[in-house]
Amino acid sequence: MLRRGRPANMAPLDVRHRLEGRFCGNPFGQLDVYENGKAYMCCSNWLRTPIGNLKRQSMTEIWNSPTAQDIRASILDGSFRFCDHKICPYIQNDSLPTLDRAAEDPRYTDAIRERKTVLDAPPTFINLCNDASCNLYCPSCRTERINYTEGPAFEARAHLQDRIVQELFSAPTDRRFRVSVTGSGDPFASKIFRDFLFGLDGRDFPNLEISLQTNGVLLTPRNWQRMHRIRNNITDIIVSYDAATPETYAVTRRGGHWATLMENTKALGRLRETGQLRFLKLDFVVQQANYREMPAFVELGKRVGADRVGFSLLMNWGTWTTAEFNVRCIWRPDHPEFERFSEVLRDSSLGEEIVDLGNVTDYRREAIHGGLRKVQ
Repeated sequence: MLRRGRPANMAPLDVRHRLEGRFCGNPFGQLDVYENGKAYMCCSNWLRTPIGNLKRQSMTEIWNSPTAQDIRASILDGSFRFCDHKICPYIQNDSLPTLDRAAEDPRYTDAIRERKTVLDAPPTFINLCNDASCNLYCPSCRTERINYTEGPAFEARAHLQDRIVQELFSAPTDRRFRVSVTGSGDPFASKIFRDFLFGLDGRDFPNLEISLQTNGVLLTPRNWQRMHRIRNNITDIIVSYDAATPETYAVTRRGGHWATLMENTKALGRLRETGQLRFLKLDFVVQQANYREMPAFVELGKRVGADRVGFSLLMNWGTWTTAEFNVRCIWRPDHPEFERFSEVLRDSSLGEEIVDLGNVTDYRREAIHGGLRKVQ
């Protein structure tokens, strides 16, 4: 999903969860970097306040900036005031650990017990969202195909990537850290990310973990082979589907190819089955065009051998007018298809262990136990 600035508010539930005594480790370990150089401590639509800009500051300066310290303080005091409680899936599905439990993790022990907002250790999870290049042009994300391969726009992104690589990979290290590629486009459509993934030697970084987020069409066996020097570092792959049938896929994933996607995903499933891949997840962005296929998507995930299938609500990244977007928001109680959506949410398959409902969790809970409140 391409993340450009603040999306339109799309959740009808005005729920602010009580989070005193809970903990989120993201601001204590995560750094997301975007095309404009802005850095965040979580997904930028869950926590929308940047902590600095890597085009002008070093990673060390950003990591303990005044804003970064304020965000960490908001976790420690239980307010989570920088977080969007309606959108964050960890808040929605009530999966945040207690402070006491989190303090047992050596990564957070000192920060929790000493209420530390300035950290000595660098980030342990870096999410690279600094190139939006993609082979698809999904209507939920963009209005046209984006692919930077040359010219000033490409050079600006390549320069930023060079800064990131210099900070993280200039010398071999046994430091434990994780890198995710990418939440902004596709790692195999991007020349910048392809060069990074195909050129990195995992032997220089034995404790590096790599997470790949892709639309799956270009994650062919050939490209899997081209990553042979980092295959032992790849811990998980997330494949975005947004459909359970080729007909719906043609609407939600414009420019994709269903047969190729299925072939590639089945190959990943075989890698998972033989232990060559440690974790496989399929993702589904819920919207008017596809919500009826949510149960079928669960079955598809099981059929190809995925560990998890994840759901999240559609967001508006400026590709639709408010009126157009509202047509797609079937979770709104005033939507003409709301009752049908509630019926789908009651399907028993959505309660299976393989399912992560994320920020759809409250909607299923309300569909089962009571009517949703009207839009405020």
